[in-house]
Amino acid sequence: MLRRPLVLSGAFVSEADNNDAVPILGSIFYGSGLNNQQFSFEQDSTAFVTLAPEASGLLFDGLKLGDDGQSLSDSEAALVDANAALATVNPALLSGIAAAELAVDALASGNAALLANASGIQLADAANRTALVALASGEEAVLTATASQNINNMKLQNSINVLGTCSDANVDAVHALSSGNAALTILATNPFIDENQLVGLIFGLS
Repeated sequence: MLRRPLVLSGAFVSEADNNDAVPILGSIFYGSGLNNQQFSFEQDSTAFVTLAPEASGLLFDGLKLGDDGQSLSDSEAALVDANAALATVNPALLSGIAAAELAVDALASGNAALLANASGIQLADAANRTALVALASGEEAVLTATASQNINNMKLQNSINVLGTCSDANVDAVHALSSGNAALTILATNPFIDENQLVGLIFGLS
């Protein structure tokens, strides 16, 4: 079998002669509408095929294959359906674009929130470090205050001890005053005291 190229001659399309033809070797498999037939060109240059019943709109018109127009009708119906689908898809596409814009804005807002959160975390860390320093200073102040309180307690105890000593001295002074008063009473009531008694009284009052 020879495959002849198409040529344009005088505004008419025709096949070239065999000089420009390309031989086709082997077999050809005819699919849909042609009963899935296989034909070999090794011994014959003409393909003889039979049409299947209702072969997808193909008609056998004399020696030629024709078309009953059903394919064109189906394609036009498919085109109408496709246009209707496009009319439905376009609003959805616009809605999808609007949703994508909202998503981009939301993403930008989320990124800004993350940056603000990161800044807040840094500020919180700084505040935490300051608080730790203040806590350490406070603990040191507590230790200092505790030491000062211990010293003050010791001083208070010393003061109490001194107060006790002063109280004892006051008691002794009261007793001494009582003794002196008694001695004065004796001198006042006994004007005739001898020298030895007077010297002993003086030593007793000193």
